[in-house]
Amino acid sequence: MSLLNIIAVPTSNGIKTIEIHHADITKLDFKFDILVLSAFKNGYTPIQGTVVASLENNTGVVLRNHAQKPLLNLKSSLNCWLSESFSDLSFKHLLCIEGIETSSNSEGNSEEILTNLFGTLSLINYKGIPSSSIAMPILGAGLQKHPIDVILPKLIQHAILSLNSNSKLQTIYFVELNEVKAKLIDQAVNTYLNRTKEKLELVFDDDLVVVKLDAILSKLVQIRDTNINFNEQNVITELIEKIKDKKLRFFEFGILGRKLLEFLLSNSSNLPKEGFVSVFEYINELKSNNVADWMITYLHTLRVFGNFLAHNSTSVNKPNQMNKNEIIVFTFALDRFLDFYIDFIKAN
Repeated sequence: MSLLNIIAVPTSNGIKTIEIHHADITKLDFKFDILVLSAFKNGYTPIQGTVVASLENNTGVVLRNHAQKPLLNLKSSLNCWLSESFSDLSFKHLLCIEGIETSSNSEGNSEEILTNLFGTLSLINYKGIPSSSIAMPILGAGLQKHPIDVILPKLIQHAILSLNSNSKLQTIYFVELNEVKAKLIDQAVNTYLNRTKEKLELVFDDDLVVVKLDAILSKLVQIRDTNINFNEQNVITELIEKIKDKKLRFFEFGILGRKLLEFLLSNSSNLPKEGFVSVFEYINELKSNNVADWMITYLHTLRVFGNFLAHNSTSVNKPNQMNKNEIIVFTFALDRFLDFYIDFIKAN
């Protein structure tokens, strides 16, 4: 199970996500557009334990060779370069950022380098290069040895800004191979976002929820296995793995449940695919097609609960937190939505 934590980022183009994974970034079992890695200035030696070495060992990609003939060379201005495309790997391009240690040594932080990195991602989008999903290690926490609790908040801040400003960018994956570091990152994310005790509760603590989660798991597997387009990594796979792992926390359940709602409705909708379509609009489309009001209520329950859990501060409304009763309601609503999807939407 590689998904360790998830951050929902509400934007004008819908809710996007930052995901924390415990895995080897060069051996992820899903496809994404850009693999970001860092290197010392002109330092492409495959030192054991680095992403540069893993790339060479696991994919045969020799970083030095691609540095000599990049698709985009921004080393002189932004300390970055983008490789030519790959056709046979899980990622399409490499984006190498150089000199994090130089910036840190001279300024005490890597703010300028990170600004350059996410600025480069915006430029890549402007040039029409596919960049809806990117994966990167916790930049600067490897050989550069910057403390995770120092560098991670900066990365999250820049990632959130980038997801808000870049309409095409949907998901940013932060990937850590070391298990101890991965757990520290998980804790640091929850601390940084001030997640409450209620949001961190395991949903498997309630017997009613456990029974429903077994049913939800069975339905998710059925949906995945009967649609060839759903076999690749997506929210269905993520939720299946999280339920099987039995370490699903309420904030993860809420975010993934809402993401699942959007994913399934968008794939079955007749609304135009150009531009952004909100979950609210997808639900209204169903209502206009004579879907029963009580079923529409289930869908709005998933939407509203997911939206609340996507925001990382407590609500000013009363009550300002959810409890185990809400977990039960959310679980039943998700189960009924999956029944509805299988029996009506998918059948049509």
